[in-house]
Amino acid sequence: MHATGLSRGACYREMKNNPEFPKKISLGGRAIGFNVDEVDTFVAKIIEHGSIWWLKNED
Repeated sequence: MHATGLSRGACYREMKNNPEFPKKISLGGRAIGFNVDEVDTFVAKIIEHGSIWWLKNED
């Protein structure tokens, strides 16, 4: 969550609704993690477009 700058709630919304969001990895119990390369790619796209909302406007 810290790497993306998104709140916990925003991360969960993006996981559910955004196919570009990094896929979660189960770490056991209720813990999850993310592949750092996928997170870096996602953050680079946010920086490139200036906002996370660019995905919702692409068609």
